[in-house]
Order: sequence, then structure tokens, then C-alpha cells
Amino acid sequence: MNPKHMDRRLFLAAAGALALAPAARAATALDAKAERTAPGSVRLDWTGAQAVSVLVSADPAARAGAMRPLKTAAGTSASVDAPVSPRPYFLVKAADGRQTRVAERLLPLEGGRNFRDLGGWRAADGRQVRWGKIYRSGVMANLTMGDLEYLKALGIQAICDLRNPQERTSEPNPFLKAPGPKIVATDYDMSASMAALMTMKTREDALQGFAEAYVGFLDMLTPHYTDMFARLVADEGPLAFNCSAGKDRTGMASALILSVLGVPRETVLKDYGLTEVYTPPSYYARMAQSGATGGGVTAQQMQALSKLPPEVLQVIMGSDPEVMRRALATIDAKFGGPVALTKARFGLSDAKITKLRAAYLA
Repeated sequence: MNPKHMDRRLFLAAAGALALAPAARAATALDAKAERTAPGSVRLDWTGAQAVSVLVSADPAARAGAMRPLKTAAGTSASVDAPVSPRPYFLVKAADGRQTRVAERLLPLEGGRNFRDLGGWRAADGRQVRWGKIYRSGVMANLTMGDLEYLKALGIQAICDLRNPQERTSEPNPFLKAPGPKIVATDYDMSASMAALMTMKTREDALQGFAEAYVGFLDMLTPHYTDMFARLVADEGPLAFNCSAGKDRTGMASALILSVLGVPRETVLKDYGLTEVYTPPSYYARMAQSGATGGGVTAQQMQALSKLPPEVLQVIMGSDPEVMRRALATIDAKFGGPVALTKARFGLSDAKITKLRAAYLA
């Protein structure tokens, strides 16, 4: 082959690559995350751009023109001034027009447990779950008066309490005695589910047993999940839902909601796994070892948990994505996937799913 011909082909290929580069850059999603580092400061990290402008508003859906310019920054991170309240919602904009909305995922509560926003996750069509519309949480019994005022300011209308009667009695939601969101709960018995956990001997036992328990929630919590989706369809929000740890019954609720909104499976698993970041297994392990109670676990159950092998306790107290992966795989096999399940069991239809995506994606 003539070297000159080869050189020409290499030149043309390189020129084509350069011509495509701007389009490729434009197609790259701009994503960001926000984490509070101090009462008056939030760290923003972003990917997909090397320079951004940051705007802020207390309205999660504010138009860019109505937001306050906060900072122009280069690189991939910046610290911005932002008080805890009113809750700040940021718009991060690249020079080419791409933009993304971001807020603190974990709410800065003094007595909260794993109370976080489901917003920001990106659906398969590129839209994002709206911030400030749907929240997931663990037990709320230790919320302070300041926390209650903070949550009331967010406009939360209803809290779907997924706990059983014993849990709700031992650690009542403080909003039951204070003005604020309506607490919605339905009685059920989960003693058989707890007893099954005590028979696990290995990590594999725990992964599979926990996944099966999650699938069991679909029967045990049918009234709860049906009511939750009905409220979301009716846009009775912002809405929150919780159990005790905010990872198992709440984790399944979150997985169902995100799946219905078209969020990819790996992102659903990522959301599930965040509980280990915000409430490490070591927190519960210390409770088990000390014999302390809380989080809906009785003294007798905590004593039994303390005798389990460490590798089993790690799975039970953690949020290993493999548990949710197996649970969702079972749902795929039995029902045709989470979306088909919600239509068969929890009152959704194609029209209602379309309505949900219009209301909760932007």
C-alpha cells in the first residue's frame, strides 16, 4: 500500500474525529452532587464540564432567570455558601448550555436517620427525578423541634409509615403530636420475617434470605405500596415514606418508584446502596453487641442478632446492592419486572405511569 495513501486516510480519520468532538462533548451529560460540609457551606462536585456557573434558589423548580447567581468555578468541584434553611437547590450550568439541578441528598437533620431526597437520579431518557418531591427515611422518633420546623418548611404533605404496630408504638413519629404532615399507616405482622433472619448461617444465606424477604414485602405491604402510589399519582406531595432503618421496606418502595419513573437498574441499586454510606452497618453492629434497642428491634431480637455470625450481621445491617439485585431479578422472573408488578399489584396503569413521569421528571 502506498504510504502517501495511508497518510491521507489517517489525516481524514483524524479530521473526522476532531469534527465530531464538539458533538460528542455536547452529548455528554452534566451531572453534579452536593454535600454539606458545614452549617453554612456546601461542596459541589460535577462531571461533564471543566467550568460551570452555579445558581441557587429555595424553589426546587425555579426558572434559571429567577435564581440567584452564586459562583463561577473551574475544575470539577467548588465550595459555595449556603445556609441549611431555607433548603438550597442549585442549578449547575456549563458554557455550552447544558445544565443540571442538584441538592443535598441527605437532609441536614439533627435527629434524622437516613432521611434523604430521591431527586436527581437520571432516567433512561435523560431527564432527572425532580428534587424536593419524594423523600425516603428511617425512623423519625428522634427528630428535634428544629428538624420538625425544617421538614414543615419543605411542604411535606404526607408520611407513609411502613412500620408495623410494635415499631410505631415503641418509636412514635413526632408529627403525630405536632402540626405538619399527615401520618399514614396500616397494621401488619412481620414476626415470621424476623424469625427467618435468625436462621441464617453464612453470607450467602443472608444475601438470598434477605432478597426473598424483600420479595415477601410485596404481599405484606400491598396496602402500603398501593396507597403510596395513589398519593404520588394524585400529586399529594411532597411525600415521604419510611420504615425503621430506611433501607429494607423503604428500599423496596424506592426501587419500585425509581423503576416506574424509568431510572435504570444500576442507578436503582446505587440508591439502595447509599444507606451504608449514611448509616454504616457498624452503627447497628454496636447496638447488637451492646444489647441496645431501637430502630424497631426488640431487646429479645437484638440479643438474637448479636449471636449471628459477623458475615450474616454485616448483610442484615447493611445495604449490599446484591440483595436488591437478586430481589429485582426475582420480580423480573415472576412479574415481568417492577413496572409490570406495579400495574398488577399496586393500582398503576400505563396512563398513571405517564402521569407520574410527567409530574416527577424534569
